[in-house]
Amino acid sequence: MKEQQASSAAPGKPVYQARFWPQLKRLLIFQIKLYVDAIRDVLLSALSLFAFIGDVILQNHGKDSLFEGVLRLGRKSERAINLFEQYDPGSQGRHSVDGVIRKMEDRFR
Repeated sequence: MKEQQASSAAPGKPVYQARFWPQLKRLLIFQIKLYVDAIRDVLLSALSLFAFIGDVILQNHGKDSLFEGVLRLGRKSERAINLFEQYDPGSQGRHSVDGVIRKMEDRFR
């Protein structure tokens, strides 16, 4: 069994090393996305309260209300963060967390 695993790894590298770095990278990216998502949630919470108050004062309702704008912003930011990798990278837009991480990786290489 160990012989099969060793043959699938890069020559000269133990199996655990060949698998460790990609898994560590995924973990670190997930952690970054979790923090970004948490900050976004706090900001959206405050924005939604202000939007609600604004809608009550301005008597806005429907698709053009401030609250609906906050919901649209939330959906857009959800796609940009892509926390659980449910969106295709091509559909995330120009300023996604994955895109920023890719650019940082390219600079370090």
